[in-house]
Amino acid sequence: MYEKDKIIEAEYFYTRMKQEQKDRDAFRYNLSAFLSAARSVLQYALKEAETKTGGQQWYDNQVSSYPASKFFKNKRDINIHASPVQFKQHVNVHVTETLPCPVDSVPFIFRDKDGNIKSQYLEEPPPAPVKVPETPPIVTYHFFFDDWSDDEAFLLSAKHT
Repeated sequence: MYEKDKIIEAEYFYTRMKQEQKDRDAFRYNLSAFLSAARSVLQYALKEAETKTGGQQWYDNQVSSYPASKFFKNKRDINIHASPVQFKQHVNVHVTETLPCPVDSVPFIFRDKDGNIKSQYLEEPPPAPVKVPETPPIVTYHFFFDDWSDDEAFLLSAKHT
């Protein structure tokens, strides 16, 4: 009955997690809220299923069919009853640097087999340096749980420039 509200709430906190990637504490707080909201979806579904014939078995089959459901339920339980949930964060930074080097400012010296200069280019002074636009670094954030090996366990992976 209230599952849809909790799904929307969980989506809200997941969106906040994406927006707060650069602030580890804000990410952690939103993860905590996400885990609670997502767990509530299952609790509401269970309460409704219990009112129907075969509902408990349907619920148990649904939950056991998705290992991520049990995993995130356990993460929420740890987060609420034991200690803040632990996750890993990898941050990769890719930096590109472009060096200006106009071809007409490079001296070319040609020597014979004895090392004597046969010809040389660049008799004019080199032109003023060319301003090369900066390429902003690309930062990639990747959040995951150490104790879950499935690809579905990635909490969030996003790229920022």
